[in-house]
Amino acid sequence: MTTGAQVYYLGGLYVCLLAAGAVGLDGWLRSRPGRLRRPAVATIASAALLAVIVLPVLPSSDVAWTYGISTNSGESLGWPQLVGTVRQAWTGLPARQRTDAVIFAVDYGEAGAVNELGRGTGLPTAVSAHNSDWWRGPGDPRATTVVAIAPGPDHVPGHVARLRQNFTTVREAATLSNPEGVHTIERVGHVYVCTGPRRPWGAIWPELRTYQ
Repeated sequence: MTTGAQVYYLGGLYVCLLAAGAVGLDGWLRSRPGRLRRPAVATIASAALLAVIVLPVLPSSDVAWTYGISTNSGESLGWPQLVGTVRQAWTGLPARQRTDAVIFAVDYGEAGAVNELGRGTGLPTAVSAHNSDWWRGPGDPRATTVVAIAPGPDHVPGHVARLRQNFTTVREAATLSNPEGVHTIERVGHVYVCTGPRRPWGAIWPELRTYQ
């Protein structure tokens, strides 16, 4: 309610609330030791249920039903395929063109996928203008080619139009998908190769800043 964004931004305050509540709870449990049984059973049951929903404990083929409850369980679904698709687009560029190119991810999750799974495979560090990732900068501010990873249009509407406003050529290089067909943000997204920047990449960067 106060941050206007993700509810977990206030997660640090829970420590204070738990500490305050523990004082009263301790006295309540000490007055009758048998009272601990029901809270313990409830805690174990809720932890088991939440683990299935928010932790990667299920096979990817069984994640679809949990994605409707919490997207956390499926955010990394299909990351190996995503990174492989980006690698194909990147290596498809002439070697000389790659020296003046950057990988730009519209969503910070996509940047994280490239930077974690693409490490040591010849892919450069991806940059993203999403949330606090924007502060890390555009990579090479003089880049003349941008390999843009864009999620489906429902996630960040208008991002392709923004690319076309800033580059003379925006070519669709690949379509993103995941092996289980789960409706993640990357589903029906694309990888674009953008060339001919109308202004220096570093000057375009401030306008790409996105908060969600």
